[in-house]
Amino acid sequence: MRLWSAAMSDNTIYSKTHKGVEEISHRTHHLASRLRNTLIVIDGHTPWDELQKRLMVDDTANAMIQTLLAEGYIESIDDEPPTVIEI
Repeated sequence: MRLWSAAMSDNTIYSKTHKGVEEISHRTHHLASRLRNTLIVIDGHTPWDELQKRLMVDDTANAMIQTLLAEGYIESIDDEPPTVIEI
């Protein structure tokens, strides 16, 4: 299993990938509702700490971001790309 390790600092900015845009537009990949709601608020401009406030979610928010990263729905637009961790 692969996990993406992004430096989830409060100022990390995430953007939808082509796959993420497809999911929002056409529900192509049938994401679970909480993952889809998280994907919807990712705009490529707002830092992660602000998105967490909008989502008002518990500590599963970081797990949702990790899932969206690992499955290719979002990417970090910060200078340092996420690293892959083999488990």
